[in-house]
Amino acid sequence: MADAIAAPTFVTSAVALFTICNPIGSLPVFLDVTKDREPKQQRRIGIVVGIAVIAILAISLVAGTFVLELFGIDITAFKIAGNLLVAFIGWAMLLARRSPVATNDGEGSPAVVPLAMPVIAGPGAIALAITFAHSYTSILDYAIGLAIIVVVGLACSIVLYFGPTVHKVLGPAGMNVITRVFGLLLLAIAVQAIVTSLGQALPGLLGSST
Repeated sequence: MADAIAAPTFVTSAVALFTICNPIGSLPVFLDVTKDREPKQQRRIGIVVGIAVIAILAISLVAGTFVLELFGIDITAFKIAGNLLVAFIGWAMLLARRSPVATNDGEGSPAVVPLAMPVIAGPGAIALAITFAHSYTSILDYAIGLAIIVVVGLACSIVLYFGPTVHKVLGPAGMNVITRVFGLLLLAIAVQAIVTSLGQALPGLLGSST
């Protein structure tokens, strides 16, 4: 009976992780941060982003709780800090400004920061991986969790790999509109996540407005 319950739970975890990572919704961010790169470089960065997402979430699954406790960081504080960076990125996209985390030269790569973290493997995804580790503690559970992470990371690479093709189809005008719209959505999502985290950290803060 437990096995029958576990299967859909793992499937639900996979769907939830993919939804939180949201590589499709993150595509405008990817194209905005890498817009000064050649399509070949963009595709290479897209592949590296997927690999970095796998590494970040795998570490979070196996050692996330230990690392946060080592530095005395609460998961709620981690969420607020990560979403503040996401909010800055969304704000820059909304105003069609250069991303605050984009590199100024051709050598530095935005693959790990900000694309892999915190845009795709953000505080929500990391928190989900840590929560999964708390709920499922056997070796088999960890193996399944790692398999889920690998599948999601590969999906992210595939979506971002075809980013330059999407940019070519939509053209500069279309990408400008989509970038601004998704910038607003990204900013709103980050602000909502910050408000929710503040409510968790300070329960009386949001309930005292009477």
